[in-house]
Amino acid sequence: MGFLDKIKQQATDVASTVVEKTQETAKTGQLQMQLRSLKSEEKESLADLGVALMALGDIPGALSEQAAAVRSVRERIAAKEAEIADVREGDDVSSTATGETVESDAEEVVEAPQASSTDDSPAV
Repeated sequence: MGFLDKIKQQATDVASTVVEKTQETAKTGQLQMQLRSLKSEEKESLADLGVALMALGDIPGALSEQAAAVRSVRERIAAKEAEIADVREGDDVSSTATGETVESDAEEVVEAPQASSTDDSPAV
């Protein structure tokens, strides 16, 4: 019976090891999810900080480049929104006249971020 007892002990050891590794993997996965959640919370907080800073109007010199970049993006957003409104107005007139609708595929155009000079501070 010694051989069967040895096999039984090895099977028990393997099962214990599998359970431990599974628990470690589950714990690591749970911690990684919590970390992603915290990083998302940080990103939202930084965005809120940026909005509050931009609302101040008086931007400190060290942040003037980032503030100028935000203003530039806001101007481009406003121009694009106006362009979309113009297109919609034109579509409304032609659709009303012909009784037809037009469907199309749109692609988002993403511009590459401009490299800042020697300033390594994070953008807000």
